[in-house]
Amino acid sequence: MGRLTRSGWLAVALVTSACAMTEPVLERTTRGPSAEEFFIQQSYAANGRAPNFDEKRVWQDQMDEKIFKYLREHPELERTARYSEFRFWRQVTSGNTPGEVKVLLGEPRERTIDPALMASLGEQHWPAVRTNAKEAWVYPLGWVVFFDDKGVVDLLRRVSPLDTRDE
Repeated sequence: MGRLTRSGWLAVALVTSACAMTEPVLERTTRGPSAEEFFIQQSYAANGRAPNFDEKRVWQDQMDEKIFKYLREHPELERTARYSEFRFWRQVTSGNTPGEVKVLLGEPRERTIDPALMASLGEQHWPAVRTNAKEAWVYPLGWVVFFDDKGVVDLLRRVSPLDTRDE
């Protein structure tokens, strides 16, 4: 067999790095998904396109009503640091209660309290996550939301390495 030339090694390195760059990465984050992100994803799944102006307006009105109803039933939320993320940004953050997450994102695709399954969902982050996590909810777009007895304690998202680049 012949030896690889310098350009041959370069080609092998490029192919190897290209393959590695296409594997999804599980990242740990303090800010979770937004309700709008999920709405847009659902529109693509159902219609093959982004929502039009009218569809977006109807969704915004419905989301406003859900949020206002929740705030009427839970006025104590207004005195918390996460109020703005919930009310205005409509984004899941650490500390959100399960009820708040459901208002923003709907029901999860899957729920688990099984430590082995949560460990597989948490992968390399599990040693840090497991100290507080008692339940995990799996959502579309690669999101996993971990809860303790009170609320969200950790957020993980599986992303393509291309999504993590600075634009």
